[in-house]
Amino acid sequence: MAPLALSNGLRRLAAPLRRNLAAKIFAALFAFVLWFFVNAGKRETQIFQFPLEIKNVPEHTVLVSRDRIETVAVKLNGPGALLTSLDGRRVPITLDLSGVEPGIDVRLKIRDDMIRVPRGVRIIDVEPARIPVRLEEVRQATLPVRVIRSGEPADGYRIDSIKVAPASAVVTGPANTVEGLQAVETEPLDVNGLTGSVERPVALVRAEPLLSVTPERVLARIAVRQIRLTRELKHLLVNVRNVDRPFQLHPPHVNLTVRGPEAIVRDLELEAGSVYVDGSGYGVGTHMVEADVLLPAGVEIVKREPATLSLQILEKKMGLRR
Repeated sequence: MAPLALSNGLRRLAAPLRRNLAAKIFAALFAFVLWFFVNAGKRETQIFQFPLEIKNVPEHTVLVSRDRIETVAVKLNGPGALLTSLDGRRVPITLDLSGVEPGIDVRLKIRDDMIRVPRGVRIIDVEPARIPVRLEEVRQATLPVRVIRSGEPADGYRIDSIKVAPASAVVTGPANTVEGLQAVETEPLDVNGLTGSVERPVALVRAEPLLSVTPERVLARIAVRQIRLTRELKHLLVNVRNVDRPFQLHPPHVNLTVRGPEAIVRDLELEAGSVYVDGSGYGVGTHMVEADVLLPAGVEIVKREPATLSLQILEKKMGLRR
C-alpha cells in the first residue's frame, strides 16, 4: 500500500504544475529572452538630455537663479535597443526645493536615483552634476509711474505736462529686485509731431521677467501748447496815411515789442507800410497819435516805444512837407 500511496501523492503534487503548462513555458522563455536582450545585447554609450522639473517651492518665495537650467545631459551605457527606446519617454529629473532656505545660494546634486532609466542601462556621467538654486522672498511695493517719452512735438510746440492715471502701480517679485526699484517705467510714449493735447494708453514695463506689475497699462494725458516768443523790432519807419496837407511826424520811427507763436515771430520781418498812422479826420494842428501795425494772425503788440507820436498837420501855404 505504501508505494501506491506515494505514487498517488506525487500525482496530486504534479497536477497544479500541469495546469496552464503552455503559458508557463512561454513566460519562462520570454523572461529568458528579455534577460538575454538586456544583458547580452551589444552595449552602446549615448548622451541624452533629460528635462529638469522643479517642485515644492516654499510658499511666498520665488526661484531667482540666474542660470536657468532647463535640461541635464546624462551619459548612459546599455543595449542599443534600450537606449533607442528612451528617445520618446524620458522622465523629468525632479528637484525638490522644500528644504531650501530663502536668500542662500545652494547647489543641489543630481543623484543617480533621480534619473529613471530601464533596467540594464547604467548612468556614466551627469552634466551639470549640481544645479545652482537661489530662492528669494516675494515682496510687494507701490511705486510711482515714470513716463518715458519718445520723439518731439511739432516745431513751435512744447510738452507742457504729462500726467498718468493711475499715478502709481503695485510691483510684486523677488525682495532684492523690488527693494532696488524707485519707479515703474512706461514703454516709450510717442509724442512725435503733436500740435495739441491728447490722451493715450501706454503699457508699463516689467524690469525683470520675475516681476509682475498691476495695472499693466495706464492712461497718459499729454498737455501740448504752442511756444510763444517775445521779440523786439527796432527802428521801424512809420507811414502816414490819408493826410492831404503838409505834416510833420515826430519821431518818424518806433520800436515794437511783439509776442506770438515762435515759428512766426522768430523770423518776422514787417513789410514797408505795415507800421502807419491814419491821419483821416485830423485837421490843422498837433495831434498825439498811436501807430497802428499790421501783424500776422496770432501775433500781438506787447509794447510801443514811444507809446504815442506827435503828428503836426500844417497849413498848405507853409509849404512844409515830410
